[in-house]
Amino acid sequence: MIAIQNARRAAALIILLGCAVAGAAALVPFHHVGYVVDALALAAVLTPFVLYGMFVTSLRGPWLLASGLALLGVSLAVVAASRFLDYDGYRDATVYWVPLLATAIVLPLACAFGRRPPYD
Repeated sequence: MIAIQNARRAAALIILLGCAVAGAAALVPFHHVGYVVDALALAAVLTPFVLYGMFVTSLRGPWLLASGLALLGVSLAVVAASRFLDYDGYRDATVYWVPLLATAIVLPLACAFGRRPPYD
């Protein structure tokens, strides 16, 4: 029971860190004097963590943590590369489709192999 609670707490931390990464991707420079919120980037980077949050109660501990860390790692790598290292207004569009593609691959695999029995 303690391990389940710890895995869920870690999943909540992963979701919060994902929200922070999405916020960092959404705040983009505006004419070198301020920042503006890019709603499309916010939605694209935040969607994997919303979908991941839907599976918190139905996945087992190792699969729950591994899938969350995979999503967080992919999102963090894409945002760091697109936003902080080589920002060009998201013209290459990797920040829009790579986190969603990772979600489409990782979450079905986690559900297929790590789903709890129905009445456990």
